[in-house]
Amino acid sequence: MRFNKTTMIATGLVGLTLLATNLYAEDTTIVATVNGTDITQETLDTVVKMVGGMPGAQVDTKSVLDDLIITELARQEANKAGLVERQEIKDKIKDATDRLILNTWTQEKAASFKPSEDELKKAYEERTSGDKVEYKARHILMKTKEEAEGIIKELENKVDFADLAKKSSDGPSSTQGGDLGWFKASTMVKAFAEAVAKMEPGTITKEPVQTEFGWHVIKLEERRDVKPPEMEALKPQIEREYQQKKMLAYMDELKAKADIKVTLPAEAAKPAADAAPAATEAKPEEKK
Repeated sequence: MRFNKTTMIATGLVGLTLLATNLYAEDTTIVATVNGTDITQETLDTVVKMVGGMPGAQVDTKSVLDDLIITELARQEANKAGLVERQEIKDKIKDATDRLILNTWTQEKAASFKPSEDELKKAYEERTSGDKVEYKARHILMKTKEEAEGIIKELENKVDFADLAKKSSDGPSSTQGGDLGWFKASTMVKAFAEAVAKMEPGTITKEPVQTEFGWHVIKLEERRDVKPPEMEALKPQIEREYQQKKMLAYMDELKAKADIKVTLPAEAAKPAADAAPAATEAKPEEKK
C-alpha cells in the first residue's frame, strides 16, 4: 500500500488531532505553513510512523506532508462553513467532551485503588485453591437404571466402550464415543464429579451413577495434577478485579450520599422480565 492523497480520509482525523497539538510539540521545526497555520516536524514524523506501521505500507514523507496540508485546508474550509455554530454539532461536541472526561476520570479513579500485598496474596490463594486435579473420561448416558446396568454387563464382556457409547448413549457426546475430554470436578454435576473422584484410571463404574440427566456409566481414562499459574501471571487480572470491585463500592457510597429524586412513573420502572416470560433454557448434558 503506497501512501498518497487517497489516504487523506483515513488519516485526516489523526492529522487534525496532531495539528491541534503543535503548540506542545517537542520538535517545533516548521515544515509547512497553510494560510498562517504551522505544521511541525513532530506532527509529520508521528504520522509517518503511524502509516509505516500499516501492513504493506511504503511511506513517502513528501506525500504524507501533502496529505497533512490538504487535511489542514479541509479543516479551515469546514470552519469557514460555520459548522461549529450548528446545534447538532455543538451537541455532539458536548457529548464527546463528556465521554472523554467521564472515561478519563473513571480510569484514573479506578487506577487509584491499589491492593496491598496481603490482599493480592489472599485473592491469589482464593483463585487457585479450587480443583487441582483434572480428569479425562467417557460416559454412556441411559434413561433408566436397568438400561445402564445392561450397559455395564455388556462392558464386562469386553465390548469396546467408545463403540457402545456411539451405539447406545443418549448424551450428545455419543458421537465422540462418549468422550468428555479433560475436565475439572467443579465443572460437572455433583454426583458425577464425586463418582469420578473415587475412580482409578482405566476403571469403569460398577454401578450406574444417577444425575438429573439420567443414569451414567463412566470410564475414567486418565487423571492429572493441575499446577496453578504463578501469582505474577494472575496479578494483572486480580488487580483489575480489585479495582472494579472498589470502584463499584465507591459509586455506591456516592449514590448513598447524593440527593437523588426519581420521578419515573412506577409502571415505567417495571423490570422487563415482568412484561414477558423468560425463555426456557435448554438442559445441558452435563454442567460444563
